[in-house]
Amino acid sequence: MPIYEYQCRQCGTHFELIRTYSQADSPAQCPHCAGSETRRELSRVNAFSGGKSLTDSGPSCSSCSGGSCSTCGQ
Repeated sequence: MPIYEYQCRQCGTHFELIRTYSQADSPAQCPHCAGSETRRELSRVNAFSGGKSLTDSGPSCSSCSGGSCSTCGQ
C-alpha cells in the first residue's frame, strides 16, 4: 500500500499514513490534535540508480545531447 502525506488544517501538523488507493482522499484523523480537517499533500519523490539521482539533471556539456557522452561522462 502507498504512503500518503497529509496536513491538518486545524493545527498545521504534517503526517503520513499508509492507505489503499481508494482511501487516499478520504478524511484522515490528525495524530496531534485528532482533527479531521486534513488535506492530502503532493509528495515529492527522488529516485536513484547507480548512486546518481534520476531527478537531478546535473551538469552537461554543449557537445552532447543528454545521452551517453564520452566527453563529459553524462
